[in-house]
Amino acid sequence: MVFKKAFTLAETMMVFIIIGIIASISLHTIKPWEKAYKYSYLRMYNALSITIYNHMINTVDEDAFPADADAFCKVLLNYMNTSDNAEVCSGANLTPNPTTFPKDKIRLKTSNGSFIWIGAQTDKKPFIFEITKNGTKDTVRYYIVYVDLNGNRKPNTSKWTPEQMSDIVAYIVTDKFMVVPLGYPEVDSRYLIAHIVYPSLDTETGEDNTSYIGDEDIISDPITYYEAKMQAYGNNLFLGNVMTYDFNSTLPASSDFKVQDYESHYQTAPVFDDVSCDFTGFTEPVCNVKIYDYH
Repeated sequence: MVFKKAFTLAETMMVFIIIGIIASISLHTIKPWEKAYKYSYLRMYNALSITIYNHMINTVDEDAFPADADAFCKVLLNYMNTSDNAEVCSGANLTPNPTTFPKDKIRLKTSNGSFIWIGAQTDKKPFIFEITKNGTKDTVRYYIVYVDLNGNRKPNTSKWTPEQMSDIVAYIVTDKFMVVPLGYPEVDSRYLIAHIVYPSLDTETGEDNTSYIGDEDIISDPITYYEAKMQAYGNNLFLGNVMTYDFNSTLPASSDFKVQDYESHYQTAPVFDDVSCDFTGFTEPVCNVKIYDYH
């Protein structure tokens, strides 16, 4: 009689159990979608920053900021990597506080598959944010750029939860030619990491020298954008520095992009003990907040 060797039922079950455990561990530790969102978010942030900068230096008009959403769309079209043509820039912008992102209102589709919508007022004019400090008023005009980072791929949602990052995110693009994060990427390090750049030290006098940029710069540990902003600027408002402005306050409570409770996300920033953002003798903050690409 010839006996054939085979796995027993118990041995087979044990193999499946081991495979399941390994797969479960990999799913919770690797989370490739988190890394993909991070890189996509940063690429879009940099693309918008470069776009508005290039538009600024290549425009001879006294007021270089686009007058309406259609003109802003053409700026994006001119400087971003997309195969769309100018016809898309005569489309409809989103309502001031959108809850849905219909495909018939997509303005641009980037070469890496992201979808871009433009948020403006109902007459397509930019939003206006006004603040006052010591009797002096500053007015900021801005558009909101909504981006589905992974295009058609799911979850296609703007609703953020601690367990699930939203793939539809928002950026503020201002007439100060700066791009400011909006919403939960401000407090979620899975999207965005920032540093506080402390004042440079003059190697001869040992005094703060904010005009010197070199090897003596000291930066904080990597922290969230909101933590860095609060550590560097606190609750102070500095006219002309849109990085200190609270655009979150302009959003209605029902907006998916409104951070409902900053304090629930805020942790004490792990900064160096021997440096601080000392305002003594300065009319403006001596620290800067920089967003970095890779960590």
